[in-house]
Amino acid sequence: MLKILLIEDDSFVQFSLKKLLECFGHEVMVANNGKDGLVQYKKGERDVILCDIDMPALDGFQFFEQLKQSNKKLPFFSFISAYVDTKIIQKSSELGVDCIIKKPVDQEILKVILLAMKRKHMSDYTDIA
Repeated sequence: MLKILLIEDDSFVQFSLKKLLECFGHEVMVANNGKDGLVQYKKGERDVILCDIDMPALDGFQFFEQLKQSNKKLPFFSFISAYVDTKIIQKSSELGVDCIIKKPVDQEILKVILLAMKRKHMSDYTDIA
């Protein structure tokens, strides 16, 4: 089970993704925007953050930049967005974002991405140098 923070301002998308992620067996905490996401993030460790880009109060890019300033080890971070173009891909890459998932989110693609993150998360605890 992964602990996931879902930051999404569209209530329908938020509800749908939360239910889907819970059906996959993950624990999901939700936030309505980047500002709320920072508050939720500080409440507990998260393995994965799925974050919309275009949101009020604090957009996804601003949220990620503030997250990086926390000097904590960052969880796997993926933007979820209906609008993905070369500008967004380039900016995300420059910031160090792990992944971008295009909306509407394909259930099978999301499942594969989360499975990979779960395996990486598990190996972080079993790799002993």
